[in-house]
Amino acid sequence: MSFPQVFLFAGCIACIGSAAAADDDFTASFRLRGGFDSNPQFSAGPGNGSAFIATDTALAAGTKADGYTLGVAAEASTTHYAQPELTPSLGGKVILRGSLGDDDLRLDSTTTISDTSTYNLRSSDLIESVKAEAKFDSVKLFVTAEGGRSSLNQTNAIFPNFLPDPQQYWRGTLIPGVSLVLGKAELGASVNLSVRRYVQEFDIFGYRRDNERVQPFVFAKYNDDAIMAFASISQLYGTWHDPDFTNVSRLLFDASLSWRPKPFTVDLTAWRRASETSFPISPITIDTAYSAKVSWNVEPKVTLAASIAYAATDYLDSPFRARTLTCGIGASRDMGNDLTLGVDLAYAKGSLISGDDTQAFVVTSSITKRFSAKPAATKPLTGRGA
Repeated sequence: MSFPQVFLFAGCIACIGSAAAADDDFTASFRLRGGFDSNPQFSAGPGNGSAFIATDTALAAGTKADGYTLGVAAEASTTHYAQPELTPSLGGKVILRGSLGDDDLRLDSTTTISDTSTYNLRSSDLIESVKAEAKFDSVKLFVTAEGGRSSLNQTNAIFPNFLPDPQQYWRGTLIPGVSLVLGKAELGASVNLSVRRYVQEFDIFGYRRDNERVQPFVFAKYNDDAIMAFASISQLYGTWHDPDFTNVSRLLFDASLSWRPKPFTVDLTAWRRASETSFPISPITIDTAYSAKVSWNVEPKVTLAASIAYAATDYLDSPFRARTLTCGIGASRDMGNDLTLGVDLAYAKGSLISGDDTQAFVVTSSITKRFSAKPAATKPLTGRGA
């Protein structure tokens, strides 16, 4: 049994056990996908296209009562290719949430365990986050403390093989902040103070990757029946212990907009974030992404969709970068009994870290089955811990 399958099994037991014992909310979905990918490893050259089959499973369960909320979620995905030399993709995640208190004074806890294995990435994370929040009229004070252990191993067009041993590090984070709640809108400011310490003082290339970071934020969000919007701007300051790594000062942002002018839905996102890397000469990468998606409910059971996305990765302290442009169209039909059929076409073109250009076509058909157990006497989960 693979690591993601262990996650999935554990999530199933937890969710079903909770639902059975407390008769509380439970929902799940299973999607089976199949199709053809002309370039599964998105590499330069003639490529090695292959048929594939994939599964995506998600589960969630929880309970809410006066003064507390408990929830568990699990997800797992697998992709296997007809060409035996192609590496399967496996992923899994379990999230445990708990909440005590009410809107005036609340304590939230989130535990996240995740694992990913693909042709160019092997990573795992164990993260514990605790957030305290107090509200005084329209003013909200909050502080989040987070600790975690991560493992990372990557390949790329310059170093095509995985490192003999993954990079492993501990992370500690403290995020104090304040916000002003004005009806359906919220404005606030916070600062992210974090430190990373690697298990090995020097990596395989002789670099010291320990570092400290300070990242002040300003943010705003708005939510009503037709619009959900969020935006944040921050400045990342990072100090690395190795003299060969330049200290980082970068402007980052995160914005999303979901607009629902029936029968359409418009989703826009834009973000720039700092990501960890095992690339030997870069302390971190700066990843930027923009995406737009429009969905149209042609009729109650039929939905058409079109999307476009652009992603860029810059490897700091080096001239290397990667770019990808993706566009796609899709259609889905609700067959009743929580069963949905779908078909999607996607095209991607990009410039690899090596400077070579590449492209890929993907054709996918899918069937999705949803499950739920929500007795009429049970109210839907609305707490943050759900």
